[in-house]
Order: sequence, then structure tokens, then C-alpha cells
Amino acid sequence: MSDLLALRPPVPVIELSGSAYERGCKHGEVLREQIGDFIGSIMQLHEINLTFATSCDELKSHCMRNYQYLQSYSPDLARELEGIACGSAQSLDAIMLLNSFLELEDLRVAKLGKQLLSAGASTSELIASNVGSDGDKNPFGAHGYPVWGCTSFNVMPRASADGHAFVGQTYDMEDYYAKYNAMFRITHEDGHTELVYSLAGILGLNGMNSSGVGVCINKLVATDARLGISYPALIRNALSKRRVGDAFGAIVFARRACGMNYQIASADGVAWCVEVSAGDYDILSLDDPSRNGVIAHSNHYLSSRMRAYETPGWLSHGGSYVREQVASRYLNEMRGKIDAKSLMTLSKDHTNYPRCICAHGYEGESEFVAFATIAAVIYDLNSKTAWITNGNPCQNDFKMIALKP
Repeated sequence: MSDLLALRPPVPVIELSGSAYERGCKHGEVLREQIGDFIGSIMQLHEINLTFATSCDELKSHCMRNYQYLQSYSPDLARELEGIACGSAQSLDAIMLLNSFLELEDLRVAKLGKQLLSAGASTSELIASNVGSDGDKNPFGAHGYPVWGCTSFNVMPRASADGHAFVGQTYDMEDYYAKYNAMFRITHEDGHTELVYSLAGILGLNGMNSSGVGVCINKLVATDARLGISYPALIRNALSKRRVGDAFGAIVFARRACGMNYQIASADGVAWCVEVSAGDYDILSLDDPSRNGVIAHSNHYLSSRMRAYETPGWLSHGGSYVREQVASRYLNEMRGKIDAKSLMTLSKDHTNYPRCICAHGYEGESEFVAFATIAAVIYDLNSKTAWITNGNPCQNDFKMIALKP
């Protein structure tokens, strides 16, 4: 195995409270050094991964076109981003660049990316430019783009050992991102609390709240990507809701910018696995007899409806299919016995190494290229407890973090 990821200290937990702007300022101030380093180096990664020439200014301009949608969707989160910019002494467009990092993965598909960077692109233009005249052209060339990604799970109370609801995932990106890992404990002025995994300068990547609502994700690359709400804002808006149905609506009925899979769960036993494109969605029911209270997901569409949005050539190997099958089989075999410890075991699985659930880069790859599990996180929505690793779970211990200390 690669020794690229050495044992790391626990992910820091940062307390945020007050108004949206005050929370942002505190975030920016505490992580000012990390945010500055992140912004100063992120273009090295984009220059490696984008298959066409662009500039940092062009990417920032593209990301800022999404800001108008955020202002309408959630003025509070727009103000929080402004606070992060102020607290970290960075420009707002640089903070938006960080918060659009998964949307920018869509730009790795050359034709789709070029069209997205062109102002006023229509959905039909995006689809046509991405697929190509032959209908099945690989946008990355003969070998495709060599990415793998996150594995998520959703466990309803009836399928767990103790009647608790669990949601979680491995978070897999280039190893470069791991140095910016952070957990935010966010206390709103009315007492509502969120525990959010994120990266420095970014609103949130997954999490749970004091009402027992949790959300995790898998990246999916859809042909109808467009300008719209970036995924970190969708996560945070969903976690601001006290009812799981409102969290569902905050994601599903928003003007999304890109494709994603959302694992939405609640302590009261209501849960969905929702595959979305920018403009469409389908629900994979955990009540389906074939799932019976558990579901796993990776980085390809499972719904026949949504498969029509799968970007040709995005998946250049079968790693996503292996991870989904391995995780699904494990959850089915463990049904009725699932707890945090068993989910930790799942997160360490090395079937199909290195393109596995506990993902590793290849020997000799730089941090800008090596895809790895930068964090694994498990949320118990009833005890309101999280467990997280800083890096690969096979090499780093899970740290327990309570929603309220």
C-alpha cells in the first residue's frame, strides 16, 4: 500500500455562532492561513485536471455567475461567504472558487467544460456539445479520466443494531485537499446546531443537525450541468432545516448547478437516496424490498431515469461499480447488526485496491493527482454523534465528536 497518507492529527473542530456574517468572519479568521494556502495553490490542481486552457480569473468569473443564484436561494449563506472572505482577507470570487470545487469537476469534461464557461449556454447546447456528433464520444480520449470517488451509505433504524439511523461516507478527492479538512460546530442564534464536515473556506460538505437530520453525497457528472446553486450551499441550507421534508425540498426543488447523489436521513426513520442532475431527480427508496432499510451509493447513476444524464467517458473504469456492489452486499449481510463500528469496518474495505472504498493513490503520484480517501465520516442521527478520520480510515483513527459538547 502507498505510504502517501501517514497518520494524521484529528480533524480540528471549530465553533461558529452568531449571525451568518459573524459565523463567516470567525471561519475566515480561524482558518486564514489554510484558506490563503488553498486559494494560492488550487490552480495547480485545476491546470493538471482541466483538459483545455483557462485562467484563474476565468474560473473565478464563472463561479461568481453562480453567486446571484445563491443570493436569491439563501441570503444568509451568501452573507456567510462574504464573512469568510472578510475574515480570511481574501476576495469573494476566490472564496466562491473554493466553494465550487465539485462543480468545477464538470469542467474536466472538455466539451461540457468549455460550454459551461460560455455565458448563456442552454441545456440543449450542453448536452449536444458533451455527447458529440457520434453520440458516444469519450470526452477524455482513449483512456478516459482516471478518477474514482466517494462511497456513501444510508441505514434506517429498523436495519441497525440499536434502532438508530446512520448516514455517512468516505470523502475521496485528490490527496491535496486533505490538509484543509475541518469540522464546524455551528450554533444559530435560535439554538439550532449543525455539525458539518468541510474544507477551509467552504460552507459544508456533509453533516447532521440537532433535529436529527443528516446529509451525505456522491459526485455525479450530469450532461445538463448549468449555472445555479453550488453543492456546499445546498448542504448547509438542508442542514438548517428542522424537518427532514424541508431538508429534502431545500435540495430537490432548488436550481442546482450540477449532478449529485444525496443521502438524506433522519432520526425518526424517514430517509431517501436522491439522484439528481442539474434539472431532474429520481428517488431510490430505502423501503424497496430489495433494500429493506439500507442503501449504498458511489459515482454512477443507478436509476434508469437518471442514467440518461450520465456523462459519456466520465467513468473510465469499473471502480465505482465495484464499490457500490461491495458496500451494498455488506450492508445487506449486516442488516439488523449495523452500528458505528461495522460502518467503520466498511469504510476500510480494500476490494479492488487502490480503486476501492478506502481509496489510495498509486505509488509515486503527487498530491495533485493521487485520488484518496481524505476523510471518512459516520453520523448517528439519534445519539447525535459523529466519527471522522483525517485521511484514510485504514491508517487513521476515527475521532468521536458530539453535536453538542
